[in-house]
Amino acid sequence: MKKVGILLITIFISVLLASLYGALHDQITYSISSEYFTIYKFDQFGFQDWGNQNPRLTTALIGVLATWWVGLFIGIFQGLVGLIHNDYKLMLNYVLKAIFITLGITIIFGIIGFLVEYFNPATYNNCCFPYSINDGKNFKIVGSIHNYGYVGGEIGAFVGIVYQIIMKKKELK
Repeated sequence: MKKVGILLITIFISVLLASLYGALHDQITYSISSEYFTIYKFDQFGFQDWGNQNPRLTTALIGVLATWWVGLFIGIFQGLVGLIHNDYKLMLNYVLKAIFITLGITIIFGIIGFLVEYFNPATYNNCCFPYSINDGKNFKIVGSIHNYGYVGGEIGAFVGIVYQIIMKKKELK
């Protein structure tokens, strides 16, 4: 029964961390390209009118809306894999470490996304049709950070699962 409680706590913590990550992440990337949000994301999320009156708050809200569900899936998968551990204390320890492994890899991939697009020699004239963007370079950088971050989340979740399996094998020795 304690392991089921840890599973539920894992899901809650994952959703909370993903939401916090999304809000902070989008505040940082807003600083790189506000146009990515005010022109593209506000439109995508249906916040065009309200968003432009409260751009930082809207950006944080979009960050939460874009990431909470990723945390839900990560929490479910890491928590379910965590059920393989015999002891609920070990389960909690390994599951939390797996979540932070996922988060760390996500951050690393976001940085890679920044570097890849930052050093891309492409010209950015007429960037981002159908939107009219003034700073295409930074708009593309933010898009790259976001895309690489999602890939990092998937890879991080897989690495977290592998970590838990390795820890289980060590338990058996």
